Amino acid sequence: MSRPFRLTSTVALPLLAATGLVAGACHRAGPAIAPSPGSPALVATAANVGFDEPENLVYDSVADVYLVSNIRGNPAARDGDGFISRVSPDGQVLALKWIAGGTNGAQLDAPKGLAIRGDTLAVADLGAVHLFDRRTGAPLGSIAVPGLVLNDVAWGADGTLWITDTGPDRGTTPVDTTKDMDALWRVPPGGTPRAVARGLALDRPDGLVLDGRDALVATFGADRIARVNETGAEGTSTFARLPGGRVDGLRRLADGGLVVTSWDAHAVWRLDASGGSRRVLLAGVTSPAGVAVDTRRQRLAVTSMQGNALYLLPLR
Repeated sequence: MSRPFRLTSTVALPLLAATGLVAGACHRAGPAIAPSPGSPALVATAANVGFDEPENLVYDSVADVYLVSNIRGNPAARDGDGFISRVSPDGQVLALKWIAGGTNGAQLDAPKGLAIRGDTLAVADLGAVHLFDRRTGAPLGSIAVPGLVLNDVAWGADGTLWITDTGPDRGTTPVDTTKDMDALWRVPPGGTPRAVARGLALDRPDGLVLDGRDALVATFGADRIARVNETGAEGTSTFARLPGGRVDGLRRLADGGLVVTSWDAHAVWRLDASGGSRRVLLAGVTSPAGVAVDTRRQRLAVTSMQGNALYLLPLR
């Protein structure tokens, strides 16, 4: 089902209205987007288009579309209500529920991270990674993982699948680890999942980027990007410390740098390849979650999970 790219009023966003794209406000209550010094003023927002807790997204460079995962409800509930939207590069929703739980044999409860390899789309969900045909959305099978809140996924060059597991809610004392545990999983082609690292010290692993033989992991329970060796033998180390916690989305840029989001800082940053320096790309964002890189237009797309919105901005 196609929905128009609706833009809300720009009265509260004078800095953005003067640019070539038009800016819109969030669907739910939250701070208006007001770029801080050094932030680009060119921002467009797709809001009020039917997104329902858009947690992550991936850019399909072959089809030239964004695929956006929508949790729709409790992020840890097996309710079959999750769906994936197909969105054009200018923010038009081409199909709100392109893949939907319970439709055409698809299983989606609370989909989060997405990754594409060839014509296979991998989607992290509750207790499994589901595989779909990138072209049609048809289910291709699932890989069961001994965890619950699987969050992000990444394909290795050899077809190995890496998965972050955000682990249990920290709202209870002691933390209940009987059903789930923070972890980084690795599944070789045709093999079984193996925990590269596991334990509460991982600080709720979220966004994921592969870095040679290591993995860089955003920590939703802390303010850092962690480095984890593929063997787990060297433990974890801090790749970069950030000025805000609940670090969520993480993606690699062509120059080796990184883009990372933080809920607590309401910000999207660009880091250099070493993680030693950073600059703000977008500020004042409610729950900035997933991030994708449009390699054709050198543009970023960022989801606001609680704002039910998608932000488009130039990569600078």
